[in-house]
Amino acid sequence: MRAVALGLVGVISISCSTIRPEHCPYADWQATGELHASKGFQSRLPSLVETCTRVGIMPDGEAYIAGYQQGLLRFCTIENGWVWGQSRDVNPGICPPALRTGFDRAFKARATLEQLDRDESNLLSRRHQLEDQMGLTAENPYTTYLAIKEVQRELDRLDTERRNTRIGFATWLKAHGLEPPVELFKY
Repeated sequence: MRAVALGLVGVISISCSTIRPEHCPYADWQATGELHASKGFQSRLPSLVETCTRVGIMPDGEAYIAGYQQGLLRFCTIENGWVWGQSRDVNPGICPPALRTGFDRAFKARATLEQLDRDESNLLSRRHQLEDQMGLTAENPYTTYLAIKEVQRELDRLDTERRNTRIGFATWLKAHGLEPPVELFKY
């Protein structure tokens, strides 16, 4: 009973963090590979081999790779690309060519829209500062006015880029028989 409990603790620990050598004898290599891919990690098999061989265990590479490939099927979806693009600046680049297009397209669209939102927020803040400056202490109101106009031109450019990104992604999805996510139109 104690060996089973220790085995379960080992499998849970492996799936949640970097493997420690004492967990190697209890690892479910297929589940570990699947988990790594589904979390967007590059294959960690080389580091698993390095860690586990220190305690005389050779990870089951075939099981790990089989699990990793299963995890890629879950990870490399259009939906997941959309979700990852919201909060990450870097595409993990782990999707195989057959699955890459959808993931990458969704990731790029969402990451672009998120960046445009951040840029717009910064520009609006700048415009408000300039407007306050113009109303209070502008030594040269015309120069401040020109700066406000430049900020507005940049805001207009961002709006055009946002619209093009939204329409482009929605059109691409519809061409593939898919409906765009509702969040696409909140931007």
